[in-house]
Amino acid sequence: MAWILTATSRTGQPVDPVTKAPTDSITVYDQADLERRIAAAKTDPRDLIVTVERID
Repeated sequence: MAWILTATSRTGQPVDPVTKAPTDSITVYDQADLERRIAAAKTDPRDLIVTVERID
């Protein structure tokens, strides 16, 4: 099972480390990793909007 996690900064700060865009996506393959990333996003100072899409 895998998920696409997308994070978008509400403050407009860069999220993508390469392009410096305020939105970035990553494919996550582990449930524990997904939960860790969601928890980290909740306390991120960029005030992230996080969406998760399950892919098979």
